[in-house]
Amino acid sequence: MKHDEKLTRYGALVCGLLLVCGCNSYNVQALPYNAGLKSVTVIANPKVAVHDFVDVMVDEFNARNIKVVSAPPNYVAKPEEYIIRYDARRSWDISDYLSDATVRITRDNMTLGKGKYHHVGQSFSFDLFTKWRGTEWKMKDVYDELLKNYPKR
Repeated sequence: MKHDEKLTRYGALVCGLLLVCGCNSYNVQALPYNAGLKSVTVIANPKVAVHDFVDVMVDEFNARNIKVVSAPPNYVAKPEEYIIRYDARRSWDISDYLSDATVRITRDNMTLGKGKYHHVGQSFSFDLFTKWRGTEWKMKDVYDELLKNYPKR
């Protein structure tokens, strides 16, 4: 095989792998440990159309023995109350998929922890391995890092 043919084949292989493999980006600020943290209040976001997003969040907090209470969008937090605000966006490529998500934990209007997920490539990638994975799979690393100071029971 000639040198030019090898380069062409390797180049095609690399391009093919880049098209098939996508990346997920995470940016997380862990929630500091507080022995008194027993519950959090999740403020509903009616704009989020990812049907299982809150369910996955509740499961992750409950697994660490932190109770989750739901509240309407206009809820006014009590002093010292832990509040979770979230946003999640879907994109479409043959089917819809979770493309962006943000979870922010505050107390007395101060951010204590936050986690962001972003699917790199959006609709233009042929990411066959992660693009259409479920919310739980995509958010697991975000919650594990966000809540790393609160081990699972």
